[in-house]
Amino acid sequence: MRTVVIVNQKGGVAKTTTAVNLAAELGVTRRVLLVDFDPQRSATSAIFGNVDFDLSCYDLLFDNVPASKIIQKSEAFDIDVIPSDIMLSSGELRLASMMGRERLLTRHLAKIKPNYDVCIIDTSPTLGLLAINALVAADEALIPICPDYFSLKGIKLLEDTMTSVRQNLAARLSLLGVLVTRYRKRVITDSALDLISEYFGPKLFNVKIPENIAIEEAHNAHMPMRKYNANSKAAAAYRELAKEAF
Repeated sequence: MRTVVIVNQKGGVAKTTTAVNLAAELGVTRRVLLVDFDPQRSATSAIFGNVDFDLSCYDLLFDNVPASKIIQKSEAFDIDVIPSDIMLSSGELRLASMMGRERLLTRHLAKIKPNYDVCIIDTSPTLGLLAINALVAADEALIPICPDYFSLKGIKLLEDTMTSVRQNLAARLSLLGVLVTRYRKRVITDSALDLISEYFGPKLFNVKIPENIAIEEAHNAHMPMRKYNANSKAAAAYRELAKEAF
């Protein structure tokens, strides 16, 4: 099971949009599991609406409930999902006092690894112990970034965290790539994009996810872009991302 974490400690960079739509694109031809590891449960809501599940990531981590009992099937997205819950917001404090706290998610995912080809982990905009768990569990990280000057400021911290994970937790983590999101053709945007391209070089994906109202509409309809509006520029961009990344 190839495991990819979608991560950036800056909010508003379309992490969840990327997680659910990339998972849906891959779900056409692969067995895909999406783990919503964000206490805000944005991916869970985007896929299932306001449904409250009896079991979630919280039960996985802190009550040792097997992932197989928590997984929910999404027919619309053609994927399986481990949903999140607001209770996970207390996870940082609880994890701090637990033995082997950085590897809890890794151990649970290992038990269902043969059942899937790909696992996508959506994370919160922080670099706390929940994010560390996701990074340790992953093979690769995909970093969404908006094309503005402020987005580059926090990337060094994220890179340092990933290096620390690799060096101190024996993680196999590598950078899959950096994805430009919320792209609009403007002079100031293209100027920032030049800086991003210079900084990341070949790790910058060729495809860019455009700013598109259809993306928000698809979220509200609890559908992936490929089903909500397959002919939109955003849907085409996520199809291209799936090909480029996998």
